[in-house]
Amino acid sequence: MSNEDGSLTIVFNGEIYNYRELRSELLGRGHVFKSQSDTEVLLHLFEERGEEMLPRLRGMFAFAIWDARARRLFMARDALGVKPLYFAERAGMLAFASEAKALFALGIEREIDAVALDEALTYRYVSAPRSGFKDVEKLPPGHCAWAKDGTLEYKRWWRAALQTPPQTQTAFGELAGESLERLGAAVKRRMISDVPLGFWLSGGIDSGLVLASAGGVGQAFCAGFAQPEYDERELAGYSAAHLKSKLECFEVPVDVFKFLPAVVWHADEPFFDSSALPVYALAQRTKPHASVVLGGDGGDEAFAGYERYAGLQQLARYKKIPRLLRAAALALARRTRPAASRGGWDRMLRWLEKCRLMETSGHHPYIAAMELFSVEQRAVIDGDMLREATEGCDAREQLENELLRARKVFEARDALSGKNARDWRNAIGVLQLADVETYLPGDLLHKADRMSMAHGVEVRSPFLDIDLMQWALSLPEAARASKTRTKALLREAARRVLPPQVANARKRGFGVPLDDWFRGPLQKTALDVFEASVCVAEKIFRPRYWETLWREHCSGQAQHGERLYALLATELWVRTFFSADAPLKTPAEMM
Repeated sequence: MSNEDGSLTIVFNGEIYNYRELRSELLGRGHVFKSQSDTEVLLHLFEERGEEMLPRLRGMFAFAIWDARARRLFMARDALGVKPLYFAERAGMLAFASEAKALFALGIEREIDAVALDEALTYRYVSAPRSGFKDVEKLPPGHCAWAKDGTLEYKRWWRAALQTPPQTQTAFGELAGESLERLGAAVKRRMISDVPLGFWLSGGIDSGLVLASAGGVGQAFCAGFAQPEYDERELAGYSAAHLKSKLECFEVPVDVFKFLPAVVWHADEPFFDSSALPVYALAQRTKPHASVVLGGDGGDEAFAGYERYAGLQQLARYKKIPRLLRAAALALARRTRPAASRGGWDRMLRWLEKCRLMETSGHHPYIAAMELFSVEQRAVIDGDMLREATEGCDAREQLENELLRARKVFEARDALSGKNARDWRNAIGVLQLADVETYLPGDLLHKADRMSMAHGVEVRSPFLDIDLMQWALSLPEAARASKTRTKALLREAARRVLPPQVANARKRGFGVPLDDWFRGPLQKTALDVFEASVCVAEKIFRPRYWETLWREHCSGQAQHGERLYALLATELWVRTFFSADAPLKTPAEMM
């Protein structure tokens, strides 16, 4: 879209939820509109404010504006990184797109960024500005960029700023009520739609609260599994019945792995979150009924919903246990439960020991909670190319730096409010803020956007409202979570609007029964891919790199489902983007 005189032209992906208020302001200042769209609001706001427009926007967006008079390009990405923006420079040309593969269609070279692949094998995702491809960058979340005369510079326009706590303490019940009010306002802004709108409902409280804040109206959709420990359909049914909402549930079939080539293609980057498979299937089932859905992404980061937050608070107590007693307990766990259970006492014990060892090695213990492959496991699988290209690099530093920055944010707030200094190193707020900068955009939002848009479904997440997010991150720590209980404030809010079975349920997450599948229906398919490895031929991995993990997994010595999935996805990623011309449409299903 262009402005009246054609001097500005915009391309835009996303939604601006407060565009009507902005449009009214602009009309009052004499701007003339030819449409009712949020796209045109961006054009006129840019005319008036330039890059200073960005803090006024509430929504998810990636856009580029060409200023013909000044002959310069302006690009911007939303605060939390919901919508993607890739770019590449070559011989006087700047190309940008929502997908890396669009740049390859313009002739941009495809070459593996080994450092990015190393990061993906560490965390399951690639952080901006890396993309997995040497000549392609991602504009980081909360950043904008100017391009002119062959140069490109980008800078940060948004970073979470914590509010200073009030001098008088607000009662816990009042905070729970305020959280419902703020969430309700964020939901209301996201329900404006000219196409059918629905809800993605799990068995958790985040998506349940979104549906409740919408008054229970609209069609809800839920995906589940045959394995009871992974299935949330019953809990979702309780929420839907309580809110008198229509709910459509379906069971994710074991052969959902046939979609893996499509998932890899749509993800573009090396991306190893296995829940992308059921999200892809859920979006496919949703599309005939709704083109826009509201979901619960961001609730765990905003309100401290991950069990690892509470778990890390136990590390100090664990380290005080005598060494011999710890060793005996671990030996008992390994003997009675050789492969770690999904939610038993042995899982927490192993997890705390892993955190302790990470700290002993000089790294933040939280890295142990986020790490996919350990350094020892990588030594067994990495080939010459990957080892040589990443010599001197340590992917753990990326999260380490964000944790340090987050700690300084809280220390600075304490200093401004006159509080006594405290040790923020492992504090829940620090972990949340680091996740907002790394895991949320790199993993969760990348997955939600790519897998939904693969079917033309737009996901809107009220918990990603930046005003709500900053308020939640500024709450007293006791309101976020305790040393044994996650999401304390939202659970209190949920008790007011959701059934007790849901409000009091243990968090599960959208897990996938990979461990069972790799020992059963996926065995032959995975082995066929590994035996014909392209990663070995390219010296990314060592010959027979997968055998040790495979043997330990199939014998029941360990649970390596997530790691085997990552190796399988790496093989398909290399085949898709480097072994031949990148396909122009979704690849065929895997048999």
